[in-house]
Amino acid sequence: MSVSLMPGSRLPAYCTSMGRVLLADKPEPETRAMLKKHPPTRRTERSVTDIDKLLRILNKVRTQGYAINDQEIELGLRSIAVPLYDSRGHVVAALNTGVAAVQDGALELKALYLDKLLAVQRVGEAALGLAHNALKWNHLSVQL
Repeated sequence: MSVSLMPGSRLPAYCTSMGRVLLADKPEPETRAMLKKHPPTRRTERSVTDIDKLLRILNKVRTQGYAINDQEIELGLRSIAVPLYDSRGHVVAALNTGVAAVQDGALELKALYLDKLLAVQRVGEAALGLAHNALKWNHLSVQL
């Protein structure tokens, strides 16, 4: 993998599994406007850059609850991501795993990793719920 990721690294949302999970939570008009303002560029020959097609992909991500990326950010790299929701039901982060593209197809990632990511998602969301409740409690106690 030639993509070097460090804390604070940035990748384009439209061609990564985590980015698509985050974009799928936004209203379509907002996402369309964002993609028009910052037009997607081809990172590999597999990158989807057509805005209408990207919006259809995001709708599918929203419906199925996960995103799979097949070598759109870098050839040889596949990834799968799930959203992480706070206690209010807002997507606040994404969890993913990236692997070398050695499977027969990208959909194999679902069978290999989706259940594991969903298990981590449940733990993370529970932790966020507790954190949210603690913040709410602190806020209330300050007002008393």
